[in-house]
Amino acid sequence: MNEVELIQLILDRLGTAGRDARLKIGPGDDAAVVEWEAEQEMVVSTDVCLDGVHVPSDCPGDLVGYRSVAMSVSDVVAMGAVPQYLTIALTIEQADVEWIAAFADGVRDGCSEADTTVIGGNLAKGVKQITVTAIGSVPRGQAILRNTAQPKDDIWVTGKLGATSLALQAKTKWSPRGLSELKRLTSTDVIARYLLPPIRTRFVDCVRECASACTDISDGLAFELEQLVSGSTYGYNVETHEIPLWPGAELGDVLANDDCYEMLFTSSKDKREVVLNFAQSSGISVSRIGCIVSTDERTFTPDHDVISRSSGYSHF
Repeated sequence: MNEVELIQLILDRLGTAGRDARLKIGPGDDAAVVEWEAEQEMVVSTDVCLDGVHVPSDCPGDLVGYRSVAMSVSDVVAMGAVPQYLTIALTIEQADVEWIAAFADGVRDGCSEADTTVIGGNLAKGVKQITVTAIGSVPRGQAILRNTAQPKDDIWVTGKLGATSLALQAKTKWSPRGLSELKRLTSTDVIARYLLPPIRTRFVDCVRECASACTDISDGLAFELEQLVSGSTYGYNVETHEIPLWPGAELGDVLANDDCYEMLFTSSKDKREVVLNFAQSSGISVSRIGCIVSTDERTFTPDHDVISRSSGYSHF
């Protein structure tokens, strides 16, 4: 297949993930044209999914497609915004029709889960990587930043942490499994959870109504905790026994390199019941793991020296 035929293949596989009532000009022209809502602000985030870094080099196309969507949408949700649209650029060494078709299927399923629409992208030959730009909307003035936590705020996290390190440790035991099989196992299988991160769009309302600050966990818990107090004179105290870990996960690994794409957020104490009610209604578990303090101390109780063992993941 040539480039034009491959693009049409992708669009055909995307189905309704490539169509939206507000999309005036969609994939196929030089750029998309979208009718934007009044009194809304646009939230835009771009992520790169690198072969051999964010996904195993031999990862099936449908898993790569789904994970690429989940990674990018997560940033928009963390801002309290509703994901609306995606653009996806795929660079691949060869015109592997089967892999590309599976990739498009994974993108379609990810978009269905996130209730978002692909409005354009690019296809090129080169080292395999996927670049996704997610576009969301939030009521004017209501976007949630990641460094606006206040003293005495509770620190919360969604879901369970630690699947990344456990999955990578078990990599030699991986067997080729497709998206449909792994989607049924994300609550019990660490490899499934790692390859198919949660898409927390059902938690957007809680973030916007309750959070004083929010970020997604993509570079380890230690790094993301620092984002909550970055640029301020505040610190935090984390109760390590309250951190929700996958069975067998080590706290040091969770601090260092967990890219689980769960939400880490702060909220005032008087909103505890509201947070718990949102969690119950959305079916998403939450755990209160600590609080923001008025000094610049970073403490983990009872493991006081754990922070010295990790500062989070860095590409460089």
